[in-house]
Amino acid sequence: MALTYDVFQVRPKPIPSSIPGFEARVGQATWPPSTSTFIWSDNGGLLVDALITQAEAELLATWIGGHDAALTTVYVTHPHADHFMGLPAVLAAFPAAKAVALPDAIPGMQGQVSPAAIQVWSGFFPGQLPTDPIVPEALPGNSIRIGDSVATLIAVGATDTDNSSVVHVPELHLVVAGDVVYNRVHMWLAGSTPESRANWLRALDTVEMLGPSTIIAGHRHPDAVDDDARRQLEESRRYIADFQDALGSSETPQDLIAQMTEKYPDLGNPYTLWVAAFDLLSTSAA
Repeated sequence: MALTYDVFQVRPKPIPSSIPGFEARVGQATWPPSTSTFIWSDNGGLLVDALITQAEAELLATWIGGHDAALTTVYVTHPHADHFMGLPAVLAAFPAAKAVALPDAIPGMQGQVSPAAIQVWSGFFPGQLPTDPIVPEALPGNSIRIGDSVATLIAVGATDTDNSSVVHVPELHLVVAGDVVYNRVHMWLAGSTPESRANWLRALDTVEMLGPSTIIAGHRHPDAVDDDARRQLEESRRYIADFQDALGSSETPQDLIAQMTEKYPDLGNPYTLWVAAFDLLSTSAA
């Protein structure tokens, strides 16, 4: 069997809002839509990222099983719990598989499952998280075999969090981007700085230099028209630049929200934008 891939997507999940006025103005706060990507051949399969809730991870495991391919490795792209908290359910279904990440990302992942962090995540998803979270093992090297093919793991530094990476599969002209690239969803810029936003733009340049025709974003609008690499890279760059400009000309969170909503009225998960606006303009962080 030739190397191929498939994408599992979950829709936005309702979460409590901590932002004043959001629900009155917009509606239910949500966690953004998320993806996991399965890449396989006759001799093995690689899953990239493993979602967060117990229920969706169990559905993911069932979906993988429907592909008649052996899951051998789960790779986690970066230290955000919504990309790896689902590991227990996936590994229970595929006990021979191993979960891995690049070494520099492991401390951040350990922090995401600390008691304090779990308390925060449980506030978003009460009663929905696994009771025994798993942290991936550090991967030696920067490649993973998928049967007779190879996926290369490329560290790109800070994007929407530190120690981000992407998965490049040259045989498929494919990059599985984690949170480095977003597809028609507001980008997570809460906690960002001028330096991190500049590095994010450099990370997008790194992805472009890989020459993919297809990018699978970790957060992709369910109704996104396609997974075209060029479009997503251009739109992600433009969003960061527009956010930077709007942040510089805004005095209040509402100013920033208004400017970005006017430019991007159709992007998914507006709660992400509101969180960033209140984070950066309610403190001296901007």
